[in-house]
Amino acid sequence: MVAIGAIVVLVVVFVARDLWLRSQPMVHCADGSHPTIDMREFTTQYWAYSVKLEATVVDKGKVSTELDPKTLAQVSEALQEANEFRKYVVAGYNSCAITAVQYGQLGERFRALDSVAREINSLISQPSLSPDENKKLAGLIGQYGDLVRQRGSQ
Repeated sequence: MVAIGAIVVLVVVFVARDLWLRSQPMVHCADGSHPTIDMREFTTQYWAYSVKLEATVVDKGKVSTELDPKTLAQVSEALQEANEFRKYVVAGYNSCAITAVQYGQLGERFRALDSVAREINSLISQPSLSPDENKKLAGLIGQYGDLVRQRGSQ
């Protein structure tokens, strides 16, 4: 009976903690008030596929010699830059450095990044790539990196 009570208490504490963390305080900026962004929700909404891609890259690097190490390094670098970009957007929006309009524009870029990440993942997950597929992969990695580096232009 004590064990069941302890489990119930732990579940209640966990749920209450999660609800408390999800409660979004309002930030009052020059362009209006908006709730702060919880990094976990932002990651879930915009970044799920990039996380899957990162796992695929790490796995591919460990078990496959099919991909050029330079290609794997480029993907890894682009993903690291993308993670920094995500932090930049969330911190900027929560501190009023990024307006609601800019945040909407950046959301479009995140959707584009997600689309490119899906294509990259599709190619990387193949057992072997043809020369044309390798060329396409290199182009997609470049496109992914370019989308990330555009952050200062909006």
